[in-house]
Amino acid sequence: MERFLTLQYYLTPLPNPNFQYTKLTLLIGALLILCGFALGIYRKKYLKDAIAKKIIKIYPGRLRLYGFLVLLLLLFREQGIPFLSMRLWWFVVLAFFLYTFLSLAFGYRKAYRKRKKRMKSNAVKHKYLPKKKR
Repeated sequence: MERFLTLQYYLTPLPNPNFQYTKLTLLIGALLILCGFALGIYRKKYLKDAIAKKIIKIYPGRLRLYGFLVLLLLLFREQGIPFLSMRLWWFVVLAFFLYTFLSLAFGYRKAYRKRKKRMKSNAVKHKYLPKKKR
């Protein structure tokens, strides 16, 4: 446990080549990519709420990006490429992943209410404008 608290553990240019979690990491990367595609399909075909569609718009691409980053970091680790296989990059990707999806989880309601309010005010403003010709 003490080795996890040292800075050298994270900044070692070439970590131990005996990585025990290759299959699990491969599964996580593939699962992130599949979830990105599934969320994209769900958003386009099945989600009817226009506000929710706009809020969720960037997340399928982000899921695929994080999945590809996990697979890329796994490839660097398995090939033993110095400096690119450092443990530090795993924590950087994990930090960005957590920030992205925690901001969605905690900010969804606030963003939804804000956009709903804006749509109502726009509907009132455009109520008296002439209709568009087709």
